[in-house]
Amino acid sequence: MDAFTLHVSTAIVSAMMSISLLAFYIVGHRQRSLIDWSMAGGLFFASSCIGLLSYFFTIPYWLGPGLANACYILAHLGLLAGIRRHLQLTPQWHSMILIAAIVFLMHYVPGFLESLTSRLLYIYPLLMLINICTVLTIVLADKSRKIHAIYYPFMLAELIFFGQQLVRFIFVAFDQQLTLSIAGNRILQSSGTLAVFTFLMLMTLSCCLIVYRQQQLKLQDVTQVDPLTGLLNRQALPSRAKHVFELGRYQKAPMAIMIVEIDSLPKISEKYGYGGSDSVVKHVASVLEFTTRINSGIFRQHDNKFVLLFEEASTEQLQRLTARLQDKVASLVIKALHDDVRISINTGFAMQSDNDHSWQILMQQAERVLKQPIKQVNVPQPASERELVVDRFGFTAQKN
Repeated sequence: MDAFTLHVSTAIVSAMMSISLLAFYIVGHRQRSLIDWSMAGGLFFASSCIGLLSYFFTIPYWLGPGLANACYILAHLGLLAGIRRHLQLTPQWHSMILIAAIVFLMHYVPGFLESLTSRLLYIYPLLMLINICTVLTIVLADKSRKIHAIYYPFMLAELIFFGQQLVRFIFVAFDQQLTLSIAGNRILQSSGTLAVFTFLMLMTLSCCLIVYRQQQLKLQDVTQVDPLTGLLNRQALPSRAKHVFELGRYQKAPMAIMIVEIDSLPKISEKYGYGGSDSVVKHVASVLEFTTRINSGIFRQHDNKFVLLFEEASTEQLQRLTARLQDKVASLVIKALHDDVRISINTGFAMQSDNDHSWQILMQQAERVLKQPIKQVNVPQPASERELVVDRFGFTAQKN
């Protein structure tokens, strides 16, 4: 494929990128990052069109290479701006436009960007820096492992483009006898145009995938979150409990399941209505969330019942947690209720053993313990000469 055909193809692909991402935004995926990426596609298109004009006309220096290179740099920065916005960071378009303006003005610095070879030697490193900054922005800013995977195609495209830019930079830097022109060295510049063509196709698909997959995950989260408490609901329990159970089996880190039941909720609901019972549920959920400090999950299974999953918990830790939860819930003062109303909870837990074949068995064991009489747990007070140690559940223990 000759250089002219590649330039035409690149212009078409960049136009399709701009139009398709803008259409993706209009039809309902109201992600502002789509507009950033659409603008980047438009800038790639503008740069390609200026390159095509050079095949037919003698264009002024400010237009090509000056404006063409500035648009090309700003297009790559636009991809970075879209990623930053998608990660809920400031896009920083003002700074990016300033960088593009500096690139444009550098074409008028005597002896700096006058020849095509010198332009490649200075612009290639800038492009590679933008590629690396884009990848690092994703790696450093995205803390969610569930979301992180959707950025892999985008990062892969950036790294591939970085790699081919590096190879071409080394080729130009060490071959000083290489003849370059606008229509150019057939292998070097045609391969570069083909790389841009491929890069734009990958970017279009990657940007659409990022937005589509994120909305899928948001919809999934909505269906698995209890609207009253903000905790996970019973639909989310099976998959998470199975994962923690298998993890405990293969890593020899036994899981535990605790069930917490608000014992007084039916009477409160009867006396104060749904408003009063909802306030109690929300307050108890807050106590569970901020007292346990666990990552495995807290689930609202029924109106008055919660399920807590633990990894590597001991019986002593869970007994201490039971006592602490009962004390904190009993001390709750809820504005929607009279001051003399006190909340009480029942708890039951079960530890994973080698004989257990599923997490459902642990649930049944915890349910049976829940129905047994409450046993008071005495937490010994440490002697003054001993050191206080805080364990992973926030309880103080003694250390000689």
